[in-house]
Amino acid sequence: MKDINLLYIDLFCGAGGTSTGVESAKINGNKCAKVIVCVNHDANAIASHEANHPNALHFTEDIRTLELSNLVAYTEKMRTMYPDANTVLWASLECTNF
Repeated sequence: MKDINLLYIDLFCGAGGTSTGVESAKINGNKCAKVIVCVNHDANAIASHEANHPNALHFTEDIRTLELSNLVAYTEKMRTMYPDANTVLWASLECTNF
């Protein structure tokens, strides 16, 4: 996992389509990206996402009211594990309006 150079925070993660794509990303045959945090307001979506991505930190929350201290602390921990990685904040379209 030393080749990980992208750490993803997946907002509006749903059941995990984007996260699955991120986790499948490779450069020269080596895994290069890791989903570390996922946020969605729907408990069923988060349960499905967590079943498929058990190593990510999951929040069943509305992103407008999410208390960020746990997310920030976990992201900092992951950045110490992967010090050369950039952190990506991915926000898909939210499902209720699009």
